[in-house]
Amino acid sequence: MKVNVTIAGASYSEVPSILIPLKNGGRARFCEVSDTTAKAADVAKGKKFYTSEGELVTGTADLSQADARKTITLIQKEHQTITLTCNHPELSSQTDSDGNTVYATTYQDTLSINLKADTDYYAGKITINGEEQESSSTNPQLAYISAPISNGMIVSATDAAPIPTVPFTDVSLTMTGQGTQWLMGYLLATTKQSPESPKIGGALLAGNDSDKGILFLVEGEQRYAGCQVELTTGTGITDSAKLSYEKDTDLGVTMMGKISDALYAYLKESAESKTEVTLTIKVVG
Repeated sequence: MKVNVTIAGASYSEVPSILIPLKNGGRARFCEVSDTTAKAADVAKGKKFYTSEGELVTGTADLSQADARKTITLIQKEHQTITLTCNHPELSSQTDSDGNTVYATTYQDTLSINLKADTDYYAGKITINGEEQESSSTNPQLAYISAPISNGMIVSATDAAPIPTVPFTDVSLTMTGQGTQWLMGYLLATTKQSPESPKIGGALLAGNDSDKGILFLVEGEQRYAGCQVELTTGTGITDSAKLSYEKDTDLGVTMMGKISDALYAYLKESAESKTEVTLTIKVVG
């Protein structure tokens, strides 16, 4: 703070400090410190400063820059993926004496943990610090929980398990066209089948000019191994396709593969005209 001073009858304005030589050498600096506003709690622990009263005081504040947030270690496991998420913290607010809105918030205290298995696997169980957690999911390929966050927690999972498969087998189908099914493709429904397993409810044609496919709608929850098949119609059209298992949210279990233009055109015409066709599926590899 700058002040006006008088020394030996001489006046000086706006003086920031005064240096006075000492008898034994050196100099002493004198300053006006009445505008000091710091308190001990504002100054780093162990550091000294002068108060507005000119008193030498030692600071007490812990100004460590260490990250005080809680840590979570995520250990992924093969054939499944764990993701961690938190919702945004809610803000509370109040109005101060000047009419300003004062917001307040805190760190997250709850963690959402999701586990998703790869296509051919059942998910393991989510673990926290080595302890297995019960999921409310009814899908064996998914698990999810919410858990309180603790510092140093370790999130992982037990091992994923391969989904058992059975071989897809030869079957002869009699199907009747059902026309188009809005945005899904051309549908043929099975009216006769021999043998009765694997039970196929029908076939759905989907694709475009360069990529034509067929989805056999398989009833039940059994998972079938992928296979190479030969497809033969009652009119003598023969085609080969590689069928692979897929479980769709809307369609359920399917065995799907690409087919030739000739077979696609024949089945599409039968679906549109709602006529009956026969189709034999023979597993060749």
